[in-house]
Order: sequence, then C-alpha cells, then structure tokens
Amino acid sequence: MENNDSSKDARALAVRLAHEADLLKGENIRILDVGEFLFLTDYFVLVTTQSMRQTKSMADSLKMAAKELTGSKGVNEGTAHSNWMLCDFDDVIVHILTEEAREFYGMDDLWADAEEIGFDPAA
Repeated sequence: MENNDSSKDARALAVRLAHEADLLKGENIRILDVGEFLFLTDYFVLVTTQSMRQTKSMADSLKMAAKELTGSKGVNEGTAHSNWMLCDFDDVIVHILTEEAREFYGMDDLWADAEEIGFDPAA
C-alpha cells in the first residue's frame, strides 16, 4: 500500500497536469482516482483534443511540465499521427485523446466507478 505522502504527491501532480492541459486548450478534462482498481497507477487524467497535432503537442508539453515539477519526465506512448497518446508518470497516467478516439474507446464509461477528483480550471 502506498504511503500517505506519496498519495498526496500523486494527487497534486494529477491536478497540476490537468491545469497544464487546460492551459493548452484541452477539453473535458477529468481526474479519476483509479488506485483501488489498478496496481500500476493511482490517477488517470483524461483530456480531449481537437486534432492529432494538438494531441502530440500536449503530450510533449506535459512531459516537460512533469520534469519541472518532479524531476522525472515520464514516458510518452504514441506517435505524431496518433489520436490517443498516453503520458506515464508512474502514479499518474494522462490519456490525451481526440474527441473521436475518446468516444470510440469509451474511457469515461470504462472507468465510471472511479472517484472523480474535483478540478477547477479557473484555479
């Protein structure tokens, strides 16, 4: 089981990355606590983009933001031609999907039982 400080750090990173995604014009941003369902991560951040180009650009920007915040840049999965990219920061995984991919893969429905963490883009 993860210690409380580590859990707080992961949650803070998830919220910070959600804010970064919002600044990069991401849409329909949700933070989900998936820790009780998965052993490999604690939080998912779901973000919708308007194009594959925006998806790639956001993944690169979030990787740089995470490096500034934690010292670790994580790993990006996907290519410049992907409609879904995954940014793995260990305790936080960001899924960046075009609107079509998000609907097709049903990420919101798949993780409907996960607790959603409040996120205020204006904060």
